[in-house]
Amino acid sequence: MRRKLLLGVPFGIAALQGCSGASASPAPLPTPAPSPPAASPAPVGVIGGWAARPAAAASAGLAIFVPDVGAGGSLWFSNGNAWVPASNPLTLAHKFSNARMDASVGAFADVLLDSFTIPAYVLGPASGLRITAAYSFPGTGSRTPEIRAYFGVGSYAVSSTPLFDSRGQFSAQATVLLNITLQNQNSMSANQIRPIDYGFGASGNAFTASTIDFTQDVTIGFGALNNSASVSSADVQVLEWFSVEMLA
Repeated sequence: MRRKLLLGVPFGIAALQGCSGASASPAPLPTPAPSPPAASPAPVGVIGGWAARPAAAASAGLAIFVPDVGAGGSLWFSNGNAWVPASNPLTLAHKFSNARMDASVGAFADVLLDSFTIPAYVLGPASGLRITAAYSFPGTGSRTPEIRAYFGVGSYAVSSTPLFDSRGQFSAQATVLLNITLQNQNSMSANQIRPIDYGFGASGNAFTASTIDFTQDVTIGFGALNNSASVSSADVQVLEWFSVEMLA
């Protein structure tokens, strides 16, 4: 009889009865922990100029954009002791000058053609400079480029430090490309320069010691000397372009 009843139960009901046992449900999978957010880079502060920079000791790990240092501005980081440029070397200036003088300015005239000023404390005690200047010499007169540094009450003409003085050794050259290096000697006012005088020839291009003080604004002046008695306007010296790079 039991067999008949079981057989008489509709299949759908028997299936439901068979599935209604007390079998355990599978445990739910654990929810994965959320990933920590990605670390955000340190914000970059924009300041009005190098003179407005905050103290490095109070800004460790921070970055600032300095609009008046570097060709187009520059990014600096504080290591807790000093501000360090993000780029090394850092191009402080790169200028197509095309400034020129001719001998009509007067016999033996010494003329400043162009200049660039480095703000105080941009260089550190172990920093250096790499200065490049291109000159051309239309005509047949003097070929006497000069590069000088001056600070404080100094000027190109007075109390300047010669970084380069060709002493007339380019008399047969149509153009010259000058490269000068200056290195601070773990001091803000003790430096080593090469070359100091001749481009070629008699001098051995020895290093020379100088006392250019980078705790003050320092100006690099690019000039030319009419190293003759000529007063002809056809005797021309041209500063084509120059660049000043900081070696941090």
